Amino acid sequence: MTSKQTRRQFLHNSATAAVGIGLGATLLPRAFSQEKSANDKVIFGVIGCGGMGRANMNSFMKLPGVEIAAVCDVDQNHMNAAADDVTKAGRAAPKKFKDFRKLLEEKEINAVLIGTPDHWHAIPFIAACEAGKDIYCEKPISQNFMEAKAMMNAAKHFNRVVQIGTWQRSVKHFQDAIDFVHSGKMGEISVCRSWVVNPMTSDISNIGKQNPQTPPPELDWDFWLGPAEKRPYQPNRCHFQWRWFFDYGGGLMTDWGVHMLDIALLGLKQTDPVSISSAGGIFVTQDDRDTPDTLIATYQFPKVVMTWEHRFNNGRGLDGGKNHGTEFIGTNGSLIVDREGYQYFPEKKDAPEPPKFDKQESTHWQNFLDCVKSRQTPRSGIESMAKTTMLCHLGNIALQSNKTLLWDARKQDVKNRGDVKNCISYEREYRKPWKLKMYPG
Repeated sequence: MTSKQTRRQFLHNSATAAVGIGLGATLLPRAFSQEKSANDKVIFGVIGCGGMGRANMNSFMKLPGVEIAAVCDVDQNHMNAAADDVTKAGRAAPKKFKDFRKLLEEKEINAVLIGTPDHWHAIPFIAACEAGKDIYCEKPISQNFMEAKAMMNAAKHFNRVVQIGTWQRSVKHFQDAIDFVHSGKMGEISVCRSWVVNPMTSDISNIGKQNPQTPPPELDWDFWLGPAEKRPYQPNRCHFQWRWFFDYGGGLMTDWGVHMLDIALLGLKQTDPVSISSAGGIFVTQDDRDTPDTLIATYQFPKVVMTWEHRFNNGRGLDGGKNHGTEFIGTNGSLIVDREGYQYFPEKKDAPEPPKFDKQESTHWQNFLDCVKSRQTPRSGIESMAKTTMLCHLGNIALQSNKTLLWDARKQDVKNRGDVKNCISYEREYRKPWKLKMYPG
């Protein structure tokens, strides 16, 4: 995020760009959810009505065949704001719930939109699978590695249609860039880099130092914490800022890595590195966060080195790119793609180049609606996005453990598990009464 971007613009930009790479949709021979015909509306319940929850809900309301039947949030103000959005759009007032379990009991709802903080994705996601609902879930899919595996297994076990909010997969210029990488015209690609950088003047570079205080009356803080460790309320641990604490998220490694590393993995057609290592820490920010402000993660594949970099010390992107991007470096040229477009730097004159840049809006939300009815796998299906998310978590786990992680492609897990079992980004014990349910993969 540049110094000129506001937090509102950051949220907006994170909700309205994207890529629909051909991931091979698999037809699922199953009827439309809740035995409804393919001509019926997709009736949503919204779980988590903060910035991204409302942004996604409003994106869906712009499309035909959508109804918002219920909204749910542990913050009364967020819930009321979402309900007001629905009625201002000329629709019937939705039911309101503080407890997502009550929302899932509503039989008319056939899909849920999960826009909670990351640590509150897994439990309602798996419960929605059990309740027979299809799911649009914000990214990254989980707070830790084992949650991602549990969510993937639950969706497969209950045969649910799931779209993850990595909207870059549904934007044409990302698709065109990846198709060019796949064409072979770049030659042998041996290095791929993804990044996001922020100047110290950005509005996420300083969340301040705060003392515990009484939660506001509209917020059920204990419910907001849910499975996370019991801690006293601080505003800078809650709305939006939660992503800078490992209790609830994974910092920029997961928040942006799941977007930009996803493009790298899709372009490389790789999901199974040989090893993962990381270096970094809290070097420049001076506030309450515990996620690193500086991190370089290296993913060693058999013939490619892929890196992730994030930092807060200045806003200059890699190789002259913008403050975020993914770069493929091949023997015939280098391609940098970001949310504004792409650049290509050929090694020789008259070398093949990508098609003329064509920027179009994301079709991510329509893709989910279409797949709910067709029972095809959406562009950001749970299996592929679980793998991207797990690799992002491994970048944090390598830093937390100070170990080089060895990857077991067959088990989709870390070989040296003894080195990572105490890392919060790998797994953690849930606070009672919450439990993580594990279904067979």
